[in-house]
Parts: sequence; C-alpha cells; structure tokens
Amino acid sequence: MNIIKDMFDKKILKYTILPFIIDLLFWFFIFLFFSKDIISFLENIVSNLPFGAKIENLIANIGGVVLIIVFYYIAVISTLGIFSSFYIDKIVLRINELHYNCPVRKTSFKDTLYGIFIAIKSFLIYLLIFIFTFYLLFIPVVNIVYQIFMMSILNKKPLVFDSGYLFFNPKEIEKKYGFDIWWRVFLSSFIYLIPFISLFGYTFQLIIITNFILKKCKK
Repeated sequence: MNIIKDMFDKKILKYTILPFIIDLLFWFFIFLFFSKDIISFLENIVSNLPFGAKIENLIANIGGVVLIIVFYYIAVISTLGIFSSFYIDKIVLRINELHYNCPVRKTSFKDTLYGIFIAIKSFLIYLLIFIFTFYLLFIPVVNIVYQIFMMSILNKKPLVFDSGYLFFNPKEIEKKYGFDIWWRVFLSSFIYLIPFISLFGYTFQLIIITNFILKKCKK
C-alpha cells in the first residue's frame, strides 16, 4: 500500500521530522513564557458561555498542569501544516518520483508564500472557532467528533494546495474533486486522536491526498 510505504520512506520521514521539531520548540517557548496568560484568557471566555460555571468547575478539577499539556499538544498538531509548508514540495515530489512521474508545472517562490498564507488563514479560522468551542473537548464522545471535525476544517484547504499545486491549479482541483478530498480528509483526521502518532498526522494526510490527486494525473 503506497500510503504506508511512503510514510516510512527515508526522505519523506526526514522532511516530516524537521518541521515537527521546529513546531515543538516554537510552542515550547510560547507556553514557557505565556502559559498563565493563555489559561486566563480561555477561562475568561468560558465564564461568558452558557453553563460556564459548570465548565469552569470541570477545568478546575482537571488541574492547571494537565490543561497546559492538553493545549500545548493541540497547538503543536494544529500548526504542523504551517511549519510543514517549507518542506511540502520535497515530500510531494518524492511521492511523484516513487509512483507517478507526472509532469511538474513551473512554479515560483510566490506560490510557496501563497501556500503558507493558506495554511495561516486556515489556522486563524480554526483558532477563532476553537476559542469559542474548546469546552466541547471535555464532553465524552462529543469530543471525538469535535476533534475530527476541527482538524478537517484546519487542514482541508492547505492539503488541496500542498498536494496539487505543483501539477495543477489548486482551485480547479477543489472544484472538481472537493467532495472526494473532503471525506478523505475527514476520515483520515482520526489519526489526531492517537497520541504521538498524531504528530505525523499532516504528512499522513498529505500522502493520502497527494496519491489521490496524482492518480488522476496519471490517468
């Protein structure tokens, strides 16, 4: 199966681990200096929500250290796409080299910057929704669907661009295969529920969508 083989390809692993380490360090320093401010901000949001008092009690029972770990973890997996943007081309081209040999269209650094812009824009939309709905993380069963849905919102557009812009116009890909890509992103977002493995989630989804798009190219 291409997806499994690609995940363990040495070159792909290399360009998966590099942004992952940068991502970990970036959020480590953010939380090191601003963790109290982040928790205070989220507590203020919760206090103004319906049933806010009950949610505050639940958060208080969980404990500050656990909350910091939870939000640090969420921050890391939520920004993997942004930090991966600098290495995406190498992963996608490697998949093409291994299986498809599709012609690569001419691109520029402007395209790379646009990909980073899409990733940041998707993250900001995700963050805005997360700020007002994060309490759903603490509701059993609901939190599973919530996390999968949120990661789909976060990653769908960046994945369309990252996996296809070297070969096609990303807008045409989304227009033609939008639904097929959406359900693949949604179902594959289950990986973010698995501790540690979730840290490779964006590459896992990128491999799935890139293989899907390049199969269309080969046909």
